[in-house]
Amino acid sequence: MEYKIIDLVFPILVHFLALQLTGILGIGDAAFQTMLAAVITMPLFFWFYRKDQNLWRKEKRKITWIQWIIVIAVAAGLNILFSALMSFLVSDYGITSESQDALLSSRMLFQILGMGIAVPVTEELIFRGLVYRKLERYVSVKKAVLLGAAIFAVYHGNLLQILFAFPMGIILNLLYHRFEDLRVPVLFHAVSNLMAVLLTAI
Repeated sequence: MEYKIIDLVFPILVHFLALQLTGILGIGDAAFQTMLAAVITMPLFFWFYRKDQNLWRKEKRKITWIQWIIVIAVAAGLNILFSALMSFLVSDYGITSESQDALLSSRMLFQILGMGIAVPVTEELIFRGLVYRKLERYVSVKKAVLLGAAIFAVYHGNLLQILFAFPMGIILNLLYHRFEDLRVPVLFHAVSNLMAVLLTAI
């Protein structure tokens, strides 16, 4: 049991320490700091993922171009819905997120490269490619989907982001379970983040 917990927590801890390290370096731009942590740890997580994939290889399901378009459309649509809900919570209940505000007030280039590319790839390697995949071996699919989403949400660290990240985590876990291809949740995550950047900019 202890081995299983360590197996799940280790990649999350590595990424957390990388974030703290970039913070210690005194980098002022939140999006650049987050992007740097993602880029630094990405090769390591990709190696873990490939190593784990070789031990527990599954046949990838073919994805049609229509399915790719649907993934993009649903990601964009849900982000608009979630953004409206978050605005409601902020305006009516005063629930705020300093970290989210800091990210969305960073330089646009770093928001696009970091939140739109580097972060989705690294977080999906961690939370779908490593954590969720291991949970599927330890518990039922239903429990793995919910527990994986809870871990993903709590890692984001504040109430506003948790309210957004938990249902997002469920969707991302289901996508990975359905297609068995990490590119699908990566694309969904990237489109969702880029929509958040776009909606804030306009």
